Amino acid sequence: MLLQLFALAPLILAPPQKSHDDRKANHLAQETSPYLLQHAYNPVNWYPWGKEALAIAKSEEKPIFLSIGYSACHWCHVMERESFEDEEIAKYLNEHFVCIKVDREERPDLDDLYMTAVQQMTGSGGWPMSVFLTPDRKPFFGGTYFPPRAKFGRPGFFDLLMEINKAWDTRRSEIVEAANQMGEQLAVRLPAAPDRGLPKPSKLGEREINWVSIFKKQYDSTWGGFGDAPKFPRTDDILLLLGISDRHDSDEARRMAFHSLHKMADGGMFDQLGGGFARYSTDAKWLIPHFEKMLYDQGTLIPCYLEAWRQSGDYFFERIARENCDYLIREMQSPGGGLWSSTDADSEGEEGKFFVWTPQELIQVLGKEDGEWAASVFGVTKEGNFEHGKSALTLRGDEQKNDSKRFQKIRAKLYSARSSRIPPATDDKILTAWNGLAIHALAQAGLLLGEDQYTQAAVAAGNFLLKELRSGEIPNHYWSRSWRNGKAQHAAVLEDYAYLARAFLSLFQATGNEKWLLEAESLAAIMVKDFWNPKTAVFFDTDGNDETVFQRRSSPWDGAIPSPNGIALESLVILHAFTHEARWKEIADKGFAAVLQLMSRGPRGFSATTRSLWLAVEEPRVAVVVGTGDQKALSGWRNALHSPGTPGMLGVFSLEANPKSENPLFANREAMDGKATLYLCRGPICLPPSTSPGDLKELLDK
Repeated sequence: MLLQLFALAPLILAPPQKSHDDRKANHLAQETSPYLLQHAYNPVNWYPWGKEALAIAKSEEKPIFLSIGYSACHWCHVMERESFEDEEIAKYLNEHFVCIKVDREERPDLDDLYMTAVQQMTGSGGWPMSVFLTPDRKPFFGGTYFPPRAKFGRPGFFDLLMEINKAWDTRRSEIVEAANQMGEQLAVRLPAAPDRGLPKPSKLGEREINWVSIFKKQYDSTWGGFGDAPKFPRTDDILLLLGISDRHDSDEARRMAFHSLHKMADGGMFDQLGGGFARYSTDAKWLIPHFEKMLYDQGTLIPCYLEAWRQSGDYFFERIARENCDYLIREMQSPGGGLWSSTDADSEGEEGKFFVWTPQELIQVLGKEDGEWAASVFGVTKEGNFEHGKSALTLRGDEQKNDSKRFQKIRAKLYSARSSRIPPATDDKILTAWNGLAIHALAQAGLLLGEDQYTQAAVAAGNFLLKELRSGEIPNHYWSRSWRNGKAQHAAVLEDYAYLARAFLSLFQATGNEKWLLEAESLAAIMVKDFWNPKTAVFFDTDGNDETVFQRRSSPWDGAIPSPNGIALESLVILHAFTHEARWKEIADKGFAAVLQLMSRGPRGFSATTRSLWLAVEEPRVAVVVGTGDQKALSGWRNALHSPGTPGMLGVFSLEANPKSENPLFANREAMDGKATLYLCRGPICLPPSTSPGDLKELLDK
């Protein structure tokens, strides 16, 4: 209806925000989200999402202006400075609308619902998300960033507000009808749960080989990755390709995955000095990122580099995985153990300022000879590849891949010099789901690389979540989603339960501590009880207890993060392998069959689910290693079990034997002859125990 009147205008920078000293706080001042608190002193009379704001909209018959963003979002800051700090715009908003501000990271359910609406209205989406709703929460107009006032013949945000207010006064019935239709369109209509079961292993293998050819059509053979700019990591697709590479020795799958991982880490999207990946690349060559770093990206990229290293032995992959883990522990782990959410793209009001360099700046830090060498290695030129003649650091040549002392020395000096700059802000809220991704990654790194510091960081984060986010203050909910400054809030959603269940299973594998297996079982039980939809065999995204959300959705597709439905199914099938409880496998099989029914055009959008499908189709081998109390004694088996050519293996490593355990993985199993001992089983069928890692190949052939 109104969409044809407006289009996105050019992105325009604005002056810095004024001090809060003489400002009156709005209704966000008591929130804990750093993003919401950034808006707590805007002249806009913001409310958090909740019954109070929605009741006001109904009683006063006003439309709702819903603004959704996150603290690391560059253009969210721009729109705040330009429009939400503008007294005239704020006055108009306050008079004619009920204004609600949402942190998308705290409320992914609202973000998904209204982003889907914006995408249907405009064909695209992004943040800040700007949506106009009827008082009963149905969307009727939406977009992303708007400039404050008309420029270059294009309407601005103020024009838009006046036009919408006029339409609300004169064409309200049309708007309400259109909004109701949009509400109907937003309903996710999934088919009924299928009657058929899962394919045989051979049939799944044929499908997986066919999927490789589908990915090849989207693959950028020059720069790696899939599709055009802007380019996102697509970690679920890469992990699926790595799995196919391992199971079927597929050169094509391996090449696409390895090449993409090399190009991403060579580019400016990877912080060449401090580790950590930015959210995405603005260009096809991975050169210039949007500089915000998100915890979930690190949690999904680390497993990619670990698996690529496991299959190839390429030190470059190992280095990137280690540097990402080191970054998480050094810069993102709170004193209590939980991991913070993100760091901003901006510092001192400029995007990327903290990260970019000129040749002269390199020379000032390193001296002429090393400075010029560093400029050649990192692609820093006088013209620059970013703004104002500055460059995001990228890698050229092979010096860095050989881990030369000179390369490491200049990186250390540049990192130290950069530390004196004003850094981007950190969003220090702790999210259950994103911590689950990071715990899984750190636990895997500790196990595969034999680095106890990574395992201990994962354990510390897991213990923090158990202490601060389980049960607690929200009635009728077992877990909370978000924590900051001693306060847990917002009901956990499916992604929180699913990612955390898998994280706790990874901690169990890395430590052998049965506490983590029991916690994973508890999470799985809640998922099945509160989120499972037997009619579709797909998990709901929420538990359905929030009456302020007009629609309960199921979204079994991958997005910026892996499909929570897929990770939930993966967790259930691994639980079955570790506990032998049939109930977990029954749900998982139904869920995998439902996803296969949706995959009419291949795995795109379902990679997080399909990459673990083999666990349900073919009984996985479970390798339990019980030790003698000496960490080094486990290393031989750890290296053997994670060597190339051992797909389909779920390893559990226990520092000490626990033969009195009730768990079948440990019951009556001792370390034989004072040596770390392997117990290898597939379902109920077990091979004789072994104390010799060199015999693994012979065991696997049996």
